[in-house]
Amino acid sequence: MRIDIIDTVEAFAAVRRNWDEVFMADPDAQHFLSWTWLKRYLSHRRRWFILALRKSEPGSPYLAFFPLRLQTKANADGIFTDEIIMAGNFAADYTGFITLPDYEQQAITGFAAYLRQERWTQIKLDYFSGPPGRREALVRALQGPEVMFRNNVPRNEQQIDNTICPVIHLPDSWDGYLEQHMSGQTRQKLRRFLRKVEGGDEYRITMATPETIERDLDILFGFWRVRWTPIKGEENAEKMIRASREVLMDCFADGNLDVPVLWHGERPLGVLANIIDRQKKAVLFYITGRDETWTTPSPGLVLHGYCIRKAISEGFRTYDFLRGNEPYKYMFGVKERQITCTLFRTRNGLNLGGFINPRSVRFVYERALDLYHSGKKPEAEAAFRQVLAAMPDHRGAEFGLANLLFERGEMRAAEASYLALIPRLADPVPVLLRLGDVHLATRRYGQAVETLRKLCKLAPHHVEGRYKLGVALLAGQRLREAAAVLAEAGRVHSDDRAKKFYAQKARDALSRIAFTFDPRPDSAFYPDLASFGGGPDIPHLH
Repeated sequence: MRIDIIDTVEAFAAVRRNWDEVFMADPDAQHFLSWTWLKRYLSHRRRWFILALRKSEPGSPYLAFFPLRLQTKANADGIFTDEIIMAGNFAADYTGFITLPDYEQQAITGFAAYLRQERWTQIKLDYFSGPPGRREALVRALQGPEVMFRNNVPRNEQQIDNTICPVIHLPDSWDGYLEQHMSGQTRQKLRRFLRKVEGGDEYRITMATPETIERDLDILFGFWRVRWTPIKGEENAEKMIRASREVLMDCFADGNLDVPVLWHGERPLGVLANIIDRQKKAVLFYITGRDETWTTPSPGLVLHGYCIRKAISEGFRTYDFLRGNEPYKYMFGVKERQITCTLFRTRNGLNLGGFINPRSVRFVYERALDLYHSGKKPEAEAAFRQVLAAMPDHRGAEFGLANLLFERGEMRAAEASYLALIPRLADPVPVLLRLGDVHLATRRYGQAVETLRKLCKLAPHHVEGRYKLGVALLAGQRLREAAAVLAEAGRVHSDDRAKKFYAQKARDALSRIAFTFDPRPDSAFYPDLASFGGGPDIPHLH
């Protein structure tokens, strides 16, 4: 057996048929592990990867898939660490992997062996769905002397247990459902309410169409906002609304979303959003909103009853209330499905192997640039060094460290770093500019001229480089050459702030030598060399 890694949209698209075969063969597979749902969800995410198990023979089909994602955070000491999470976390109520039944143990063994060799501080098996034996076998396989684990039962503000998932196993008929799953009182109430809604003009239920989906979701989230913002806080509530809306619109685009709205005249009373899993014949109740001032008929009872009846008539097998054991779900005659949350963590709180994950290199490098430009130089240096520890030939991180050396006045070390970088770059212009800064700062004006001429030859329209070349020529008392170079730099007109800045500096410098070419080194005669360039910028280098 071998594990392949799928981590591009193109590679994921190529395995669709194979994925669907495994998905349909796995009795515990659910919609949030379907190719269709993951395709949409992963398209909005970065650093996802899928472990794919197959036999070693070339071209053999895949037998199991485990979709995962990587997150990276800085700890209290400023050290970046990685955690592996389930690919669908923060949107999918269920996660896990899919496998052909005959290869479940091989899948667990292979997936765990791969993960034990990865660099991570934490693995979160949040909302892991499947038979108990699957999760237990994976836990045993991931344990080790460097790793500890604990189980978790996430609860929300109302102390709802989110590892309990109420689900209705639907019978063949609506009458059979009412008799087998509902109490006499609730059954009578639901029948009466549905007759009232469907038997006159006072009430109606509409289903979202391409023309109404935006309006209907606005109504849903308007109700949801009123109910939950006081509890979750405005910022968190709006973040959840944005994320949920994205998921629902993706499902609607795929034809896998029902949004029924209950109206009293032109007044909306309640809305459901149900994801429709046509492959597994399941309806997944995702989110609801209702007018909290309305009492009878109950919008939730009417809409769920309406959707359960519709699901039965269309041959669906389950009506799934997803995560959470809220009391109202139990009036519909549910059975509980158990899922689990397990956290694995390294005992020393750092990544296995001591380095950041290779998939995190770009992320940490970008954070290092952000830290540098925001003035957090020690933190930036630590991040650059983590990048280089994981990828010793990362030229961007080398450049960042060289610039930090320059800013600390460690000119020899900075110069050595710049010189080592230049022959390894397809575009050495940014490094040549900083090397020229070193030569200027150490008053080696002849070397500065040589370096900056190379830069201007490679980038004739580089205004900063041309201005600094003029400064070097001035400092070396080569006034006629300096005047020509500064005049050319000053003629540049651009909306780019940096180009405008250096063009103006060139014009200012030129104005000070416009009427004399006296070669005597008069300090008032030259531009202020201490301000020739400011702090170095660090563009992306790869």
